[in-house]
Amino acid sequence: MPKPIKRISKSQYLKGLQCPKALWFYRHRRDLYPEIPAAKQRLFDSGHEVGQIAQAYFENGIEITEKYYQIDQAITSTMRAVKQGYEAIYEATACSRDGAYSRIDILSKVADSEKWDLVEVKQSTGVKDYHLDDMSLQRYAFLGAGYSIRSSFLMHVNNQYVRRGKLDPKGLFVLLDCTELVESRLPRVPGYVADLLEILNSDIEPDIKIDAHCKKPFECDYVHHCWKHVPDYSVYDIFKGPQLQALLSECILEVSDIPASISAPGLKAIDVNAYRKQTIYADKKRINDFLDTLTYPIYYLDYETIFPAIPVFDNASPYQQIPFQFSLHIQEKKGAGLKHIDFLHTEPGDPRLDFIAALLENCGRHGTVLVYNMGFESRINRELGQAFPRYQLELENINARMVDLLVPFRSRHLYHPDMTGSASLKNVLPAFVPDLKYDDLTIADGDTASAMYLSCVKGSASDVEKETIYKNLRIYCALDTLAEVRLLDVLYAYASQRPPTLSVAYD
Repeated sequence: MPKPIKRISKSQYLKGLQCPKALWFYRHRRDLYPEIPAAKQRLFDSGHEVGQIAQAYFENGIEITEKYYQIDQAITSTMRAVKQGYEAIYEATACSRDGAYSRIDILSKVADSEKWDLVEVKQSTGVKDYHLDDMSLQRYAFLGAGYSIRSSFLMHVNNQYVRRGKLDPKGLFVLLDCTELVESRLPRVPGYVADLLEILNSDIEPDIKIDAHCKKPFECDYVHHCWKHVPDYSVYDIFKGPQLQALLSECILEVSDIPASISAPGLKAIDVNAYRKQTIYADKKRINDFLDTLTYPIYYLDYETIFPAIPVFDNASPYQQIPFQFSLHIQEKKGAGLKHIDFLHTEPGDPRLDFIAALLENCGRHGTVLVYNMGFESRINRELGQAFPRYQLELENINARMVDLLVPFRSRHLYHPDMTGSASLKNVLPAFVPDLKYDDLTIADGDTASAMYLSCVKGSASDVEKETIYKNLRIYCALDTLAEVRLLDVLYAYASQRPPTLSVAYD
């Protein structure tokens, strides 16, 4: 039996509230803990950057620099900073007598008093429910350690802030007083702390069934273990509520095992029927109706963007999508050859004006602009028009010509069982065009593309690394628009009832 744990951290507390089994695994099954995915690590890094900038909001501050596991030393350093008269203590640490310990991003002295405010910094743009559990444990720990606490503030990013020159922390952040909401949760904290410490010190794995809590508010680190018996495409992807529970009570997980007497809701009925029969569903009339909306020449278009929490360019806001690249395949008429044009901003500074110029030069004035998930590109164009009004009419012209290739797949005009319920390009393309693959690409998704380009913008990539990144970005973005070309060919094929790979059920 390991040495009993007498303290529980804020992160452990939140993990245990979401799922006691996850907390138990955290201590007793370290072998199950996965490597931190690159996307999750980037989120951590972004949060750290936001936290560092938030410190500039408060003057006369000192940072407690002990490591996360040096709890006693951090507690002692915090008390020393208080005695030394600092008005702001970053990463201040305290522990209640029953073992709840926490660091607070900023412990801020209330002027002309012996009281302190707790300021928790988040990179979100508002308060979320789990933030209040986070802040209630913090308040409980500091009160329990003898600190006189006045208010609990959430300090979140202000997405209405527009950067003009040097970053202004006062404009970048919003201080939201959550004291009343946090205090309403305090009575529950000591019971939770006691229960979770008991779980941490138990040899018995908690019996917790998988459910929605496995993925809310965050996907649990142990989904790969607890859900290993669940197929990649299962009844969880089809049903909710009583219907799902009824199937689970019969130990039915496979979509192919769903009884014919149970109807799937809405368009999912098409998904289930196609999966059971392993047939492609095609509604020829609706496919043709979609194709009739297209006008040649067709401009197959795709954007890549960065969207940092801290805006890196003037005239930009937190999390604003800043386009830095597009790929464009142009086809003058049906069946004609393709002309490919790409734009990638590789010079220092804001890419948007050069992006706009290249886009307007190459998208013509007439013909369909075909994209996959129109909401994304059209919103980028609207925001570009707002930021640079002299180009607004021309960008609106592109939006007016836009047609969304996602629609016939999302609306199930055409559905392949290998789509497994998703109309994402990453699901649709391999189902219908298996020879076009993202698998072997160094950059194979938009989040990675954004992160790699941002590393170039911020100067964390060397010149040699930049050249490699730029090369891989061009390959990735070009594949996105080539995918659009090939999927439109697929729609034409099914509209004309050309022989498909699988048997087809025509509506």
